[in-house]
Amino acid sequence: MSRNFLVGTLLLFVHVTFGQDSLEASHRLDNFLYKSCTTNYNLVTSESVKNILKYNVFYITQETKNIYGEKEKQVNEFIVIDNGEQVKRFERIKTSTDLPELTSYIRDDFFLNKESAPYFQVLLDYIYPIAEWKPDKREFFFKNGKWYFLRDAYFRTKQGFEITVDSKGKITHICYKMKWDEPESK
Repeated sequence: MSRNFLVGTLLLFVHVTFGQDSLEASHRLDNFLYKSCTTNYNLVTSESVKNILKYNVFYITQETKNIYGEKEKQVNEFIVIDNGEQVKRFERIKTSTDLPELTSYIRDDFFLNKESAPYFQVLLDYIYPIAEWKPDKREFFFKNGKWYFLRDAYFRTKQGFEITVDSKGKITHICYKMKWDEPESK
């Protein structure tokens, strides 16, 4: 019994000793990152965002500087939504993509119509900004019972959001289409 106690104590002591080294190393690493990185969280206060989405949207800017003794800094930007339980990024668009999460973030009292479409365009500019290097091809229109928000054009092919609404204008489905069929185009 005494031998088992001794072995257990030694194992505990070894674990605590390595744990202290690990804690000290973690502390040094945290200090290094604290000195090299800054992160800013900025709430998007746009009326369009507040009036259309159920939740708050944040821009996160993370700057990393002087990591290798260079004066250059690296900047990463994120756009996220805080649903009150967890912070999530907006669904990523790679190809033609259904966006059920974005659809679920729309307020129940928001209706997409001729008057609110410009505000919806502003919302899209915040949560899915167009890269600075791309030409500005934004436009929106209603056709065949759906709203289209053009974001990009690639070899004369329109790309953007297709939004299905019910007879009152409540959004029932959002998707991003890489290529629109000709009858859908304006």
